[in-house]
Amino acid sequence: MFQIYAMKTEMVDGDKRNLRLKIEVHVLTLCLNIDAPTRKQHFVELIDRGKKEKFKFLVMTLVGSTIDDIRRNILGRNYSKSTGMQLAQQTLQSLSDLHNIGYLHRDIKPQNFAIGLGEHEKTVYVLDFGIARKFTVGNTKQVKAPRLRVKFIGTIRFASRACHRCIEQGRKDDLEAWIYMVFDLIDYEDGIQWKRLPDKNQVVRYKDRFFALKLPKCYRIVPKEFRRLVHYVNSMNYAEEPDYVYMTHSLRSIARENNIDMDRKLDWIGKSSKDRIPSGDDSESSDNVKTGSSDSASEDSRVKVKRKSKSVKSPHKGRKGISSTQRSTVRFHLLRINLPFR
Repeated sequence: MFQIYAMKTEMVDGDKRNLRLKIEVHVLTLCLNIDAPTRKQHFVELIDRGKKEKFKFLVMTLVGSTIDDIRRNILGRNYSKSTGMQLAQQTLQSLSDLHNIGYLHRDIKPQNFAIGLGEHEKTVYVLDFGIARKFTVGNTKQVKAPRLRVKFIGTIRFASRACHRCIEQGRKDDLEAWIYMVFDLIDYEDGIQWKRLPDKNQVVRYKDRFFALKLPKCYRIVPKEFRRLVHYVNSMNYAEEPDYVYMTHSLRSIARENNIDMDRKLDWIGKSSKDRIPSGDDSESSDNVKTGSSDSASEDSRVKVKRKSKSVKSPHKGRKGISSTQRSTVRFHLLRINLPFR
């Protein structure tokens, strides 16, 4: 008998600015220690972590496809409004739970949320805390004073306007990115009209117009009542604690006002990776795969792993001639462990 887990590895040497596994382990450890089960249901479980001579590793529960992959390659269409609103509700709850332990995510996008497997296929998990940041002082709820200037970090398409302007991010900025993501999930074509623009300055001008309600095409499919949440997030300041209860109630009100059934079966239930459609031109702009500081020398480090893999090769084997910056990036694997484990 064996269990399959997910494993991330990261080379020990390299530019410390690009080493991200340590913060991910710390955040998942905090999530594991949350007392209320309902406040940690959107986090994967940390199984093990450790350090070898040349690499560090993190073992966690395995989840399914990301909500971006499901829409692109399994559904091949927009999510229904019902599923889009349910995704909005679950992802908002995950941010509330993350903020409750004193951390910002800072890279909210569909690629960083995935569905569970088996009996957990209705649950959405938030992933990738590599650029998360603690925003509170010690073990208190006091918010840190903002730094005077910070580097751009995140993904151009979904980054908040403060991030574009190199201003310290707060909880409101995770929520701003969340709004962009929800619009994109419900209407891939027009939800966020700047999605294919590579220039950051041009993108932030579009985002300013979005929050000034000057992009009516964004509401072609997205319910117009979403303007309430857009206005609410836009009115927040850096240190302000979001009213997650109000936002959750607003989502339910929007659903009622538009006759959207929030209990309807999720679009991916009953479908699997076998239903994948042939990949074509998905008009993906380069901004949507790059994560991190805009002046970072590291490359995008995502590695697709075939689900039939039953073993993990040593991440440092056969990597001569690769720069230390490249070696420091995180790698993803499947890990087969014979039970009992430990």
